[in-house]
Amino acid sequence: MTFKEQYLQSLSVSPVLPSAFPMQSFAGTFYELLPDTAGRLPTVLSGGIVDLSAAYTLSFKPLDCHMLLYTREGSGTLRIRSKTYTLEQKTLLYMDCNTTSYALEGSSIPWRFSIFMVRGSILTYLVNLIPSTIPLLHPLSDYSSILSGLERLLSNDPSASLYNKLTDAALLQDIVTALIIEFCHLEPSAPKCAPYLLEIKNYLDMYFTEPFRLEDLEQRYHVSKYRICHEFSAAFHVPPLKYLNRRRLDAAVHLLLTTDKHIHEIAMDIGYDNTNHFINLFKREKGITPQAYRDANRG
Repeated sequence: MTFKEQYLQSLSVSPVLPSAFPMQSFAGTFYELLPDTAGRLPTVLSGGIVDLSAAYTLSFKPLDCHMLLYTREGSGTLRIRSKTYTLEQKTLLYMDCNTTSYALEGSSIPWRFSIFMVRGSILTYLVNLIPSTIPLLHPLSDYSSILSGLERLLSNDPSASLYNKLTDAALLQDIVTALIIEFCHLEPSAPKCAPYLLEIKNYLDMYFTEPFRLEDLEQRYHVSKYRICHEFSAAFHVPPLKYLNRRRLDAAVHLLLTTDKHIHEIAMDIGYDNTNHFINLFKREKGITPQAYRDANRG
């Protein structure tokens, strides 16, 4: 039995859907699968963007997959047995659909969400590392790498080529791994360095859109900028300005994939007054221009 057949057998909708709105629309697009990769690699079974424009209840019997659901607009409700979970805007739901029946309902209509039904033993293993029960609900910041990964997954081709399946697998594993790290607040082992260097790194992480000069650090910490660059590089393997640029470019990638802002607007948003400087930095780091990156990854 195909996953589409399994999905349609597991789903019931109330009230009854208009004939012009087929039940499979709630799964997005059903992906073509490769026998050599399905069940071995992390695999997308179906996915897309769903617009729930009326207060439907989608009831599911247990289904052999996991679900990623990200609320883009409005809000929804997940019901499992006697428990209710609110699916708020900018929140990601991850759950194992194998073990129990569940229902999804629109709370604030229209409810618009990205949804992926996925499968893969490595995903099950990764999620089992979380010391809490599924379902997992996690708010995503505007610059979250998870959100950028979901947008890239949306833009991928569902056809059965090895390239598509490998790309999907890499993105899925990155998304779930990042979700576990964020949800569990995992941190890398603190490097053995002066406390002021950690202060600088934390500042760059939080205020990367603000103007930044090494001379300001000299005055604040009474340490020469040359020593700051040397010690920061020794601790974090990259000089502070390059670290800042990478942090800004990560934010740029998110804005390119999730907004229709012009390139010069994105440059300004992440802290660059000079658009050409931003484009050159982006091309040096990513190998292509910001516009070419957007075109290649948004489909």
